[in-house]
Amino acid sequence: MSDAAQTLAKTLGAPLPEEFDQLTEADLAALDGLLRSALAGRAARLESATETSLQLIPRLMRPAVKKVLGL
Repeated sequence: MSDAAQTLAKTLGAPLPEEFDQLTEADLAALDGLLRSALAGRAARLESATETSLQLIPRLMRPAVKKVLGL
């Protein structure tokens, strides 16, 4: 398995299907970049949604709610 394939599998968190052996190093690197970008975007949207949701909770209760949520 190539370095780019290993990196992509690590980013994905799962082994790659056999068909990915046919892709070039550049293609694998591009897929890894797109996946990392998508994951970063999802994390940012989740963080924003969490912060927005916390605004609905009364201020005095926020620390307790954050603790329960592990934030």
